[in-house]
Amino acid sequence: MTKRDTQNTKRSANNVYAVILVGGIGKRLQPLSKPSRPKPFLSVTKDRKTIFAKTVARVRKILPMENIIVVANKRQAHLIRKSSPKILKGNLLLEKASKNTAPAIALASLELKKRSGDAVIVVLPADHYIGNEGLYLSTLKKAIDFVKVNSRALVTIGLEPTFPATGYGYIRVRAKGRKGEVYEVERFVEKPDIETARKFIEDGGYLWNTGTFIFKAVTFLGAVRRLAKSIYEPMKDMRKIEERYDMLPNISVDYAIMEKAYDIYCVKGSYRWEDVGSFDSLKKVLKAEGRRFLEKDGKVTKII
Repeated sequence: MTKRDTQNTKRSANNVYAVILVGGIGKRLQPLSKPSRPKPFLSVTKDRKTIFAKTVARVRKILPMENIIVVANKRQAHLIRKSSPKILKGNLLLEKASKNTAPAIALASLELKKRSGDAVIVVLPADHYIGNEGLYLSTLKKAIDFVKVNSRALVTIGLEPTFPATGYGYIRVRAKGRKGEVYEVERFVEKPDIETARKFIEDGGYLWNTGTFIFKAVTFLGAVRRLAKSIYEPMKDMRKIEERYDMLPNISVDYAIMEKAYDIYCVKGSYRWEDVGSFDSLKKVLKAEGRRFLEKDGKVTKII
């Protein structure tokens, strides 16, 4: 490899950023999850690290610390610093009010476009449990490589459903629209009722939507400009974002962008995943990790 090739490889690696979305308090896990200790800051694994800290540790295996961005509410800043003290101060983007995933990702995209116009962004929820870490990171790398070559693509990660879940969104993929291990996305589907979820399983063309997205910052911002003007207009002047943040709609990236955009693709993963958003999923994780807990009326009240 020549010196120029080495420099290009380093530049390519340094142009990929993880954007970790801390999100809300996890209302479905109350009172275990609460404003003073939101869901991402619960400790559910045997090593007793928080879910947020585990998210950071995983992505650090493929990206340097300086390329890890966190978007969170201002009230969560001290929890982030306590949980992962190596997060760089300049990489902590604090919202004055939580406005859901679409504005949060737009905020990070604007920042990264300014830093590196050709930046590739890997959007990661901060409250997911991942098993089979090697498979997980391999899946992320496939998606990153695809976006580097297909600059207009908006990519998500989907998983084969193992049961008819009603708490997850789904992705309908085109079997004939494959590019290697990457599928064209036909549509996003919101959380279904049990009968619909069973039909999805029988159909075989639906994957669980993991809420993980990979795309170039400029591509996402272009989609926001076309499809979500109520987000783009208040944010287009970065000098005034702080004063205009209250004007932003509270809307998910699925509703605002992914359900309307073109060039949507899905990389199919096969790792173990739990969106720790219900007491049932939380108990699955705690049992798998050998963590003891107290419960009352089906709710986990304390993790021991």
